[in-house]
Amino acid sequence: MAHALSASIPNQVKLVVWDLDETLWNGTLSEEGISTVEAHLQMVRDLVDRGIMCSICSKNDFEDAKAALVDLDIWDYFVFPHIAWSPKGQAIKAMIAAMGLRDENVLFLDDNHLNLEEAQFFNPNVMVFDANQDILPLMDLPTLAGKDDKSHSRLKQYKVMEEKQVEQAETGLSNIDFLRQSDIRVKVITDVEDQMDRVYEILNRTNQLNYTKKRANTPAEKAQLQTLLNTAGVHAGLIEVQDRYGDYGVVGFFCVSAKYSGNVVHHLAFSCRTLNMGVEQWVWQFLNEPDFRTVGGVANPIDAHENVDWIQDVKDFDAPETARQQQHLCLVGGCDLLQVSFYCGTDRDEFVNKPDDNGMLVRFDDVGFFLNQRDPVLNRLFTQKNFIGYGSDDMVALDESLASSDLILLSMYFSFANDLLFQYRGKEPGSEFLGSVPPRRFQQLMRDQKTAMRFAKSMQHRPYDIHDRLDLTHRCFQVADVLRRADAPIFIIGTTVRHGPQAERNPKPRIAFNDMCRKFCAETHNAHFIDIDTLLTPAEFTDSDHYSRTGYFKIADFVNSHTMMKIAA
Repeated sequence: MAHALSASIPNQVKLVVWDLDETLWNGTLSEEGISTVEAHLQMVRDLVDRGIMCSICSKNDFEDAKAALVDLDIWDYFVFPHIAWSPKGQAIKAMIAAMGLRDENVLFLDDNHLNLEEAQFFNPNVMVFDANQDILPLMDLPTLAGKDDKSHSRLKQYKVMEEKQVEQAETGLSNIDFLRQSDIRVKVITDVEDQMDRVYEILNRTNQLNYTKKRANTPAEKAQLQTLLNTAGVHAGLIEVQDRYGDYGVVGFFCVSAKYSGNVVHHLAFSCRTLNMGVEQWVWQFLNEPDFRTVGGVANPIDAHENVDWIQDVKDFDAPETARQQQHLCLVGGCDLLQVSFYCGTDRDEFVNKPDDNGMLVRFDDVGFFLNQRDPVLNRLFTQKNFIGYGSDDMVALDESLASSDLILLSMYFSFANDLLFQYRGKEPGSEFLGSVPPRRFQQLMRDQKTAMRFAKSMQHRPYDIHDRLDLTHRCFQVADVLRRADAPIFIIGTTVRHGPQAERNPKPRIAFNDMCRKFCAETHNAHFIDIDTLLTPAEFTDSDHYSRTGYFKIADFVNSHTMMKIAA
């Protein structure tokens, strides 16, 4: 018997749909009346304590049935009840869709065999059980074991979903209009190590909005995930969501590798609690819309909407509204900023290492990017787009970003440390431009003989000494200071002088760079030096110029904390 019962309920149960008459209770409400089956009421309570939701699909008068359930003190344990004189199969289908579930995780209890068959006709994978039998042994099945939720967090979340759908139906708003007035807020939790149980639960229990479907069930799979999280350049986050209706809790997880050529997606998975809210697409946009292949079927394509602009990124749900407003950031620098930007908010201009249309590296931590003339006539003479990688439009965009941003973050060590600085001298007076060519780009340019000849004729190598290079980078900081608003802080990231082989071999240039940055910040209003050696632990350095995921998070947290204190003040 136990084996047959288990075989009839093979899948994990997330929702139990109850008939009322002769199932939850004995008798018929609209005829001879009912008698309570206390064991069934306790079964409902125990299911909810396990995080398994309960709903109702019953042919009855709604108000009469609700009154009876209120008298039994059980009404509030049910979500999305359908109590009406209408067919049950399509009603259950609509209920499952409204809750964002799959029919294969739904169990329907009814004493009428025709109702059970109708439910399976419209929902082919739904599990059914004849309530003429004893239903109490179902609680001993592993597929109804659930997970401890005596706080009823899942029940509260589904109540929020239910309230939202009722209000949307009453207002008659379109889905997008309704979302815009819902005040949806997302918090990205990057300290995932303290919540690994929730990470595993999301990866292992989600399907409809799990775009990668990589699990972490076995010890080997969990160890593989931990190794991935400890890899340099890998970023991960849990997604917590609230709106004006309530708190959905932690509903999603992402894990990506950040590279200058684009982000590589390892994990992207979400609970169905936020289905049709656009949260999964917002996270994809937050990750700079990486190109990846969706594994298996999903309820929504990742780009279901043209643009998700109704969700706000927040650092703290409880902060005052003024403190939660998204700040506009300007980030200029090397690959370290590509990592830091994950934790600094979505409203940002990134002038960070990236490939150009030919796949060659472009670096924006270049003195010429700040100091070259913005004269469009002279810029047309300069072949910088071909040789350097950025053009006049990029330089103008930098100026506009520096002038409009609420915060500026600069990581400019490469602008000082590199010795591949070239000068272009045009035919017109004053048409002189500086530009850095990183080694990888220089090698690619030299592979084509015609390009190499043009480069040799146009570009003159400038072997500046350490003092000249420090002066050029200092002038870049001055440009940023002149263009920014007085209330917009500048943060300048230093470099290590103690960790990694590059620093250990030759610390003197790094010391000189840090000293120049400190001096600039000390003499400049609202400018802040980020001392890497003080902020990070030795374990958070992967080499002299790159840090672990927690290291990049600490840099961003330093910036975010300072900014939030300023807003609060």
